[in-house]
Amino acid sequence: MSFSPNLFLSNIRGKDGLAKPSRFEVILPIPDYINRFVGNSIIEKILNFPNSVFNDVTDAIGSAFGRNGESDEYSRSSNSSITRYLALQCENAELPGKTLATADVKIYGPSFKVPYQTQYGETSLTFLCTNDFYERKLFDRWMEAIHPSDTNNLRFPKGQSSRYLTNIKIIQYDEFIKRIYAIELMDAFPIGIAPQPLNWSEENFHRLTIQFSYQKHRTVYDGGYDLAAAATSLFGSFAARKLPIGRAF
Repeated sequence: MSFSPNLFLSNIRGKDGLAKPSRFEVILPIPDYINRFVGNSIIEKILNFPNSVFNDVTDAIGSAFGRNGESDEYSRSSNSSITRYLALQCENAELPGKTLATADVKIYGPSFKVPYQTQYGETSLTFLCTNDFYERKLFDRWMEAIHPSDTNNLRFPKGQSSRYLTNIKIIQYDEFIKRIYAIELMDAFPIGIAPQPLNWSEENFHRLTIQFSYQKHRTVYDGGYDLAAAATSLFGSFAARKLPIGRAF
């Protein structure tokens, strides 16, 4: 079968176009243990988020993706202001992959591979830095809370008073602000802060790349529309505030 441009375009249009990597959002809930280590910055007090109508964006995501009212304390942010702020500042992310570890088995004849374990790699998020350098300070404190440099006493990750793990959501949207795919990283925590080069001849702005480790991820294949974002883009922030909280269709 020869390649047909018209058939190719018809196939793409039949699926509402091609998905774009720029249509994404990252929701990073702040664990309560980490929130106690982060001081209230001036920028947190003066920031205004006109395009958000939710007290906690993590509640909205859970509702949109059909969590059926399940209570998941590790998907809920103890500081929704920081979570919303990071969602706006996250410039680069990725939908992580996974692989199956296999072993060679031979019963009779040629050997063949049998999967025995699912393996998940690490992932990175990149944030734009403001002049307050709030982003760097936040993750400095997060990693310091995990492993204090003054005592070298590693905190237990799932303790009642020292849990520093969180569940990060990475959401893919279509052109009409519909959540079409999402991955939730379970028990994630930062393990690395990338160097930030300094140069007298550089006129660009700082970016901060944070490497995260996690236990596994959960895939969500279908979701609703982000009504708040749609109303904001079409009618302004006033109309978005009139929407019922957490509604998705």
